[in-house]
Amino acid sequence: MRPDLELTALLYEPQHRLQPDDRPPTLQGADALSPGLIVGHGAGSRAARHADFCLEACRQGFVVLAFDFRGHGNSEGVGDGPLEQDVLAAVRFLRVHSGVDRERVCYRGSSMGGFYGLKAQPEAQFAALVLLCPAGEDVILEALQELEEPEPSPVHSLSTPAVSPRDPDHAPTGAATPAPVAPPRWDRCRLQQYFERQDSRRIAELVNCPVLLVHARPDRTVPFAQSLLLTRHLGTDTTLLALEHGSHTSAQHDPAMHAYTIAWLQDRLRNKREHLED
Repeated sequence: MRPDLELTALLYEPQHRLQPDDRPPTLQGADALSPGLIVGHGAGSRAARHADFCLEACRQGFVVLAFDFRGHGNSEGVGDGPLEQDVLAAVRFLRVHSGVDRERVCYRGSSMGGFYGLKAQPEAQFAALVLLCPAGEDVILEALQELEEPEPSPVHSLSTPAVSPRDPDHAPTGAATPAPVAPPRWDRCRLQQYFERQDSRRIAELVNCPVLLVHARPDRTVPFAQSLLLTRHLGTDTTLLALEHGSHTSAQHDPAMHAYTIAWLQDRLRNKREHLED
């Protein structure tokens, strides 16, 4: 990742941390710090589309950082493969935030964002991971194969269903359709080379934190079998929530799923703190 590449992000801070004159809270020690949560979107999406979840997690006490991957939203650059570096940049930013407990930083990623959260975990050392319908290398490579276009430029906009720049399921239930955004920018050649070297099984085996997998069985973009594959190769505390109904992106905006996810994260963070205090 270029050191001068700028990524955009949205930062959500709990109200109990904010005072009228911007003074820090008066709590002392560990109680003065909040758990951190990084939110990674899917291909063709952007951070703002996850605002409903971010606001609820913030209301429950998390300092939340939702960022746009390179080539997405208002971030610079193009999607060229190693986007786990973007996740790690977000981790570094959140861990130096004065109100965040650096030992309790978690990650929630959707589809492509799930893949990159899993990939980043060994270096990021998240306290817990939540992966919603996580994509695998096969899905990305199949999408790229459908983009055999005779264009001279190596940079393309992926527009297959797996990586659509505009998916109505990205909008919260009952919300107005979001305004169109510029399609994501990709370096298709480098992206393909990157994913040809990836193996979700090996990536999962390196993870050493609790993992929650949420996947809709009817998912027609990333097969439910991908989460089953990860479950078999994750050697840590793993919870697989199989949804009987829904689409590839519906869990992202389901209030009941928000509540379940946040409660699961809080439980794992509580267990982590109790383990450290023993």
